[in-house]
Amino acid sequence: MSDPSHRQGWTEGADDEAPPESWLSLDDDALLQKVETLDPAEDEDERLLEVVTSHRHFFIRQEAAKRVKDRRRLYAFEDDRHVGQILVRHLSRREDITYLERTSMLSRHVEVRQAAQVQLARVWRRLEQSQPRDTRSMPKISVPSPAPGGARDGLDAAPETRPSAARARPSPTGAPRSATASAAVAVSPTSAPVEGDEVDGSLLGWAAHFIVERAWNHLGTKATLLVLRQSRDELAPSHPTLVLFGVAEDARVTLDLESGPRLPRAAVRDVAMWMAAFRKAAEAVAPGASAESVRACTALMADALRAAGFYRAFEDAEAALAL
Repeated sequence: MSDPSHRQGWTEGADDEAPPESWLSLDDDALLQKVETLDPAEDEDERLLEVVTSHRHFFIRQEAAKRVKDRRRLYAFEDDRHVGQILVRHLSRREDITYLERTSMLSRHVEVRQAAQVQLARVWRRLEQSQPRDTRSMPKISVPSPAPGGARDGLDAAPETRPSAARARPSPTGAPRSATASAAVAVSPTSAPVEGDEVDGSLLGWAAHFIVERAWNHLGTKATLLVLRQSRDELAPSHPTLVLFGVAEDARVTLDLESGPRLPRAAVRDVAMWMAAFRKAAEAVAPGASAESVRACTALMADALRAAGFYRAFEDAEAALAL
């Protein structure tokens, strides 16, 4: 993980010294909900900048920075190491992952859970790069009771992905990007699962990962690799975004995000069809490989996947394959 000294400490909870009209007087969950539901037409740059320069958690400050309308106002922080790191979205410390995992499951607000799940998928994507299966630690899934006011839409409880997996995640490879505000202003995607005609690519990549991992426990690496590649290759001509997804020799789904974190929205349909075909073929090879529901497999990011339309697309794909 990154050296904690590279980033300032953070304070959880409302700022007791903030005036009542300040957003900093809100607790973390309410503050994140305020930021995530901000109308794009509203100009709240003053309030957002107050959050950006506060001592709240890195994720909250980052989300506020992404929504500043007049990006020129961010240039003032070019020489501020801590704010600069926010603007290049460098979350990688263990405490960041713990915070995101907790927020993704326990927030009272569905918008906050979605944003945390998307950000968590991005962090996992960065940390798992170039890690072989036998050394790559897997995220665990444990679903608590629904948060107050946050119905889970019939979400199935899910066991841990792999009981033998270590809890600590691998360190990211390569040096961190330069933390300058000017480098981040040009590209600052929010943590919404879907925006316009684009979907967050890491979210789909990790959905596929969780689904494949459950079948891998039954099939083993060789059979999983074969079924994954065959099902993808058969679908690729009619599902063009699958060209962005690869399958490594250890049966790990890889994803090309060189053009940015967002993929065409058609990728939701394409990945759902691929996973439905994979599960059907896996079941034929090893009965029971697809016994666990897709919602259970992907429980930790269920809100974001639901918002992206993944579950509906998967159900449609399963129905089409059953004909």
